[in-house]
Amino acid sequence: MDSKSMQPGETPGHLATTFRPVCFDRLQAEFSEEQIMIQIVLLSGFLGAGKTTLMQRLLDTYQEHKIGVIINEFGEINIDAKLVKRDGIDIAELSNGSIFCACIKDKFVDGLIEMSKTDIEYLFIEASGLADPSNMEDILKGIKRDTNDNYLMKGNLCVADGCSFLDLVDMLPALERQVKHASAVIVNKMDLIDQQTFKEISEKIGELNGAVKIYAATHCDVNIKEVVDNFAPVLAAGEETTNTYENRPQTFIVKADQPVEKEKLISFIRSIADSSYRIKGFCRTVEEGTVEVSGVVNHLIITPWDTEEETEIVVISSVGIKMMSLITRSSAEILEGRFYI
Repeated sequence: MDSKSMQPGETPGHLATTFRPVCFDRLQAEFSEEQIMIQIVLLSGFLGAGKTTLMQRLLDTYQEHKIGVIINEFGEINIDAKLVKRDGIDIAELSNGSIFCACIKDKFVDGLIEMSKTDIEYLFIEASGLADPSNMEDILKGIKRDTNDNYLMKGNLCVADGCSFLDLVDMLPALERQVKHASAVIVNKMDLIDQQTFKEISEKIGELNGAVKIYAATHCDVNIKEVVDNFAPVLAAGEETTNTYENRPQTFIVKADQPVEKEKLISFIRSIADSSYRIKGFCRTVEEGTVEVSGVVNHLIITPWDTEEETEIVVISSVGIKMMSLITRSSAEILEGRFYI
């Protein structure tokens, strides 16, 4: 470079830099606008994988923030909403279908628009176990004007059931899509599987989503904030969901007017477990009062519940008529007909 053409302060080998004035007010306004956007964290995962436990951990971790929650259930009653209920947190309950299916998507859209008008910082959405979130991106795009573009999709946190994932992932398109569109996957129930099974699960997840981060956990006990802050970008493009009115599973609500013996309750649940995806709810027992019932295939957990609840046990199954007759027969043989639909 010729020294005569150099500007003051330049040295040979360096190009002159042109500085342009910066409008700091505009930058600050843009920064502030981004800061007040509501961040969405979507929870997905098969029935019984541990989504509600994960939701409880999310609420504990972000308790200093203003939070909104949407809980989605396939059944007519929303058991999970009772399990995560907290003072000071707005919870919207959407039941009787998947929020990504046309059957109740309109209600989901209405809920999102309503939540966008509040002063919450985070919106945690627990999708139902057979939900296919492939069209979440399209849903948010469709309501940008109604929400004043107030949502930021932080990511999709998927829970994989270590006990059943390998058996079900190739049979259920929704389960495959949950992983494909995930920002992180927690392989749960590590206390019930060995390292070889975890390796095979991780390899299968990697085939479906090569960018996703995988975490191993028992009872979803992970550093939630670290997981959320390090979400991987979702590489899969949005697509039409596989959830339709025609292929949604059948749900039944088992009720009882009087408390039942705990041993007979367990026998009843085991008699219908093989034909069900998921069994959950509350039951009044003779010995312990109200208990929470949670079953996935042959894995059953019954724990005492603090408040008195009516007996309402949700059974989710792919075999509608068969399950109806099975519930009726098992109730007659085991509980003298005290359980009814």
